[in-house]
Order: sequence, then C-alpha cells, then structure tokens
Amino acid sequence: MTKRERRTFPFGPDLYLIDLPQSAPGFQRFISSWFFRDAAGRRVVVDPGPASTIPLLLRELEGITDGVDLVLLTHIHLDHSGGIVPFCARFPAASVLAHPRAFRHLREPRKLWDASVRTLGDVALMYGEPTPLPSSVALLEEDPAGRIEVFQTPGHAPHHLCFHVPGAERTFFFVGEAAGMILPLGDGGLWLRPATPHRFDADAARRSLALISSVLRGDELLCYAHWGAVEAPKERVAQAEEQLDVWLKTIASMKDSAPEEIVEYLLAHDRLLRPGHNGPVSLPDGLLERERQFMENSVLGFLGFLKERES
Repeated sequence: MTKRERRTFPFGPDLYLIDLPQSAPGFQRFISSWFFRDAAGRRVVVDPGPASTIPLLLRELEGITDGVDLVLLTHIHLDHSGGIVPFCARFPAASVLAHPRAFRHLREPRKLWDASVRTLGDVALMYGEPTPLPSSVALLEEDPAGRIEVFQTPGHAPHHLCFHVPGAERTFFFVGEAAGMILPLGDGGLWLRPATPHRFDADAARRSLALISSVLRGDELLCYAHWGAVEAPKERVAQAEEQLDVWLKTIASMKDSAPEEIVEYLLAHDRLLRPGHNGPVSLPDGLLERERQFMENSVLGFLGFLKERES
C-alpha cells in the first residue's frame, strides 16, 4: 500500500496549513487553507478553497479538530471560497466573515462564476462552480468577539481582507494575496510575485501594502494564501511594495509589447523571482508553465490599470 502524501503542515501548536492540490500539472503546493485555534479556543478556518478539494480539506481537518466555529475569507475568488457551501454544510454552526461587498456574490455566485470562466478558462472549471450560500449561514463583517482585527486591503480584489490574530503562543497575520504569492522553496531561493488579475488597482494595492506595513509589529508569522508562512513580515511586505513599483514601471515601458514578452523579461530580470541563490529561473516544467500563465494574467492586470489611468 502506498503511503498517503502529506497534506497538513503544522506551523506551531495552534496553526496548520492544509495543502489543496489540483489535478493540473504545477498546481501542487499552490492553493492552501489555514486552520488555527485562537486564544479563546475558537476553531477557525481561513479560506476553505475551491469546490474541487473540499472533500480533501474535510478529511484533513478530521485529524486536527472536531469542529469549526468561524470561517475567515480573505476574498471570494474560486480558489479561496468556491467550496464554502459544501464546507458549511459539514460545519453548519460556523459563521463566515467576509468583506460586505462579497456578501451578494456569496449568496448568488453566478456573476462571479461567469467572470472566472472568462478569465481563467479551464482552470476555473478545474476549481469547480460555486453554489449559493444559504441564508442559514451567518455572514459577518467583523469578529463578534473582537479578538481578530480585520483590515480592508483592496488591490488584488476590491473585497480583499487581511486578518491580524493574536494566538495563544504566537501572533499570525493572514495576508491573503495582498502581498503577492510565494513558492515553498527549500534551498534558500526566493520566489515572490504580484497577484494582480484584471481588474487591478495598483494605487489601492500600494495603499493596502502601506497599511499592512503600518499595523505589523514585526514579530508576526506572515501567512500567505499561496503558499506557506514566513518570519520577518515587514521585510516581506517591503519587498512586495518594491516589486509592485518595479513591475508597474517595467510594464509601462513595455506596454506595446505582447504580454508573454513582458513575462519573459520579468522572469529574466526580477531579482525576487530567483528559485536559486543567484542562478537563472529553474523550476519544474509544470510549475514554471503555471507561473507563466498566472504572470501573464498579472501583466494583463497592470496593462488594464495603465490603460484606465491614461483614459
């Protein structure tokens, strides 16, 4: 009998990352859900993920909790909240905290689904179509216990939120995609890139990064939606701010080039896209192709922003 691949990763006694792999090449250790217990003992899930991997998530949660009291949604893109309905069917007592602008899309996700299919194509179909959240599930704008600080951080999405959570032993900051995404590299390399789908607002994203930097104390564990957690949160947010400016300047100077040409230039020149210490880009084929695809979507987001700014 083959050994089951590890999916749950502890980041301390009260915090777990659950990997939610998809069926396409390169979509492993990319999407994740977080589970933690707060200082009051509440059982909390951050971003249950797409509909396609809710059965996997539920199996993994069985090993670390006997229930869920609260769900935090950083935003409602398919890879973060597409599976919220079957998840809440398993934990009907759980409330869902999201941006108020997201409420109507959770209750009626058809418009979100159509936009996702137009933008992502087969990737959206792989994630699965969301279904309407029933009225029996309570939607919250803030933590009723006042323990979790909620920050509105638009840019990646107009309804994006970040969460500052004092834990029993450690403080967590769930940054979603407001500070980009990282790859889980074990060789000392770094892969940080913006996550800027159309319609992207670079000005809002910059303000959100400044807000995050101002509220971080510096000793938090910075928890990404894609993928993992890092120390030195202020340094990582500063890198995301720098990269945002570099990409904006680069893409503005190449706005008449094809998006795929811009992607190749960024792969060759962005110092924050280095899976090795000093070497060129070298990722497994499936992973590199996935990153090219998402980088092209991000470039299109920047181009859309620049076009709107000029009009």
